Amino acid sequence: MRPSSCLLIAAVFAEAGSAAKTSGCPPFPSSVVEFSSGFKQPAPPLVNSEFNTSFVQHKWNQDLSHITAGYIVNSASNGYVRAVEAFEGGLLASSVFNYANVTKEGLVDNTLTTYNPDSKKPDVWRGYVNSNFPIFAKDVLVSNGAVFAGLVDRTFVGRVAAWDIMYQGVIPVTVFVDNCNVVVGYDYFSPGLRTRVITEFFNTLV
Repeated sequence: MRPSSCLLIAAVFAEAGSAAKTSGCPPFPSSVVEFSSGFKQPAPPLVNSEFNTSFVQHKWNQDLSHITAGYIVNSASNGYVRAVEAFEGGLLASSVFNYANVTKEGLVDNTLTTYNPDSKKPDVWRGYVNSNFPIFAKDVLVSNGAVFAGLVDRTFVGRVAAWDIMYQGVIPVTVFVDNCNVVVGYDYFSPGLRTRVITEFFNTLV
């Protein structure tokens, strides 16, 4: 699937989902508007750690530009993230990241099943990886000492709060959280390969 196709599909489903979405949660208070006279840095919230969501992700560095779209299951109570994605070339992939089995270097146990349109059976691989799909525990912001980074507009969900953390103590990650304390995406920069990753959620179910 070409990058433009991934984005078009994501936009169509996001528009359909946003039309049906309602929120009974209070709006962000004026005290978190950066240049308001009454600004006060808020404490990081606890987030919903059990959710399913559609996503679109763009990963790039000097050697690659990779856009993918799919579906994520985040289950902190069971210690795993499952990501099903489609990307260029008609490939489908399903990854299960077992966060109950992480090396001291922070590599995650990953089982990857790839479906190639030119093959009659899937290819299954298992090993330890640097995951593009972090697990979001309920206290992920609190335990990582998150700093409020302001209110920002995201493509599919509108106005949300941005929180900066150092994931695993080494990777700068910005986590985006809506006014119901639901994670709606994340961006990060990997210093090793000078890689940037943007991930946006939509049609999230909690």
